[in-house]
Amino acid sequence: MSTMSLLQPPKAVRGMEKLEKDAFRVAVDLPVIEIEARDTGIVTRRVRLEPYLIGHKLKPLKNTIDSEKEGKKYLVFHPDKVQEDETKQKIVEMMKRELGDEKTLKWETLSKDLTFENWDTKSIFKAVLPEGIEYSSYTQTGHIIHCNFADEVLPFRHLIAEVLLNKVSNCKTVVQKGNIITNVYRNLDLELLAGEENYVTEIKETGLRFKMDFSKVYWNSRLSHEHERVSGLFNNQSIVYDACCGIGPFVLPATLKKKPRRVMANDLNPESVKWLKVNVGLNKIKEDRIEIHNMDAKLFIKEKIAADVIRLMKEESTSEESTKPESQIHVVMNLPAYAVNFLPAFRGVLRGFESEEISRKWKWNVYCYLFAKSHVDVPDDWYEGEARRMCDEKTKWETSLVVKCHNVRTVSSRKEMFCAQLELPYEFLLAEPLPEEPEAPLESEESVEPSCKKMKTI
Repeated sequence: MSTMSLLQPPKAVRGMEKLEKDAFRVAVDLPVIEIEARDTGIVTRRVRLEPYLIGHKLKPLKNTIDSEKEGKKYLVFHPDKVQEDETKQKIVEMMKRELGDEKTLKWETLSKDLTFENWDTKSIFKAVLPEGIEYSSYTQTGHIIHCNFADEVLPFRHLIAEVLLNKVSNCKTVVQKGNIITNVYRNLDLELLAGEENYVTEIKETGLRFKMDFSKVYWNSRLSHEHERVSGLFNNQSIVYDACCGIGPFVLPATLKKKPRRVMANDLNPESVKWLKVNVGLNKIKEDRIEIHNMDAKLFIKEKIAADVIRLMKEESTSEESTKPESQIHVVMNLPAYAVNFLPAFRGVLRGFESEEISRKWKWNVYCYLFAKSHVDVPDDWYEGEARRMCDEKTKWETSLVVKCHNVRTVSSRKEMFCAQLELPYEFLLAEPLPEEPEAPLESEESVEPSCKKMKTI
């Protein structure tokens, strides 16, 4: 077994097609300094040794390890960082300034076997994949890791999956997800690469529990901050409608933390509705706090939201609480590949009701998620302008109803995801409805994640 001066897996693992853990074993000579165990705290706190120590990438190997001598510890240094005698002398002098000149400090060599367990995933992928090919992009949702592979990485997907299964905490299942989401339920076409064929998982987001069948519902862990941002816009007088609610990432935190006056949720996917109801129970929310529907979002807007708003307006008109703060209506539509096509449903949505039933003092806010994309390179600010244009094209109102455009994330090259916030005037809500347009095709939604992201496992 050869001894290597650099801390990297053996060169022989390059081109490996099936994971062989034993092939990653290599003997290395580590530079160490033996000190009294009782001096460890002084040295690690007061002496700036971090740039020279072994670090934390070779777990369970650490910066300090037990010596074979009782009451002694080794400080373990990175061999690449202390090759020069001048550097070694400098380190000894820094340590003696804290421990005293009388201390005997000398450099020694400690032979260690590094194994598969010591190498991190980045080092392993760099070692096994052909030179010039890299892989780092995966997302963990509970015990499931889902991967995207560029064409040049695809032949190595099973090897990569085995590495992830062995190296990533709590991982039990590794899948490849399709690069394009095109079906109306937004669930992913999965290929099991390693581990258990078990897609029911549970995660925590902002302190709430979310359980799901990952193969049958849509979940994007990169949207956690967006869920929190929008939920934070509500208060206890808010009237919240989620037309594309999924398993509840908006309505559950809103209900628990903001305690809105009214919450109604809808999704076309029956599996999403099923798991939303499960999550209502998991988070100890009373069933009557959220009214749940399973229908097309456009019909939900025209039928359920309109009728519910009128009912609430009637209730308030007969209420004796004249000092009650004004309510605001919030409609969330997080279906970025299609939601902009629901905007025409709001035009004239209150037209069929009697004028005395309608209170015009409640503000209507709509949060419409969409993709703005270009086929050529454009300035960054072009995408927001395109998002606003897309909304204006659908509402066909004399002025733009978009009051804010929030950039949620970069989906892929030349494609940005936005949340367009619209304020709908009552003139629009009472206007002549637009003619029904032919059903628009569902825009493809890339499921590629630009970087690694992990959600906390229960």
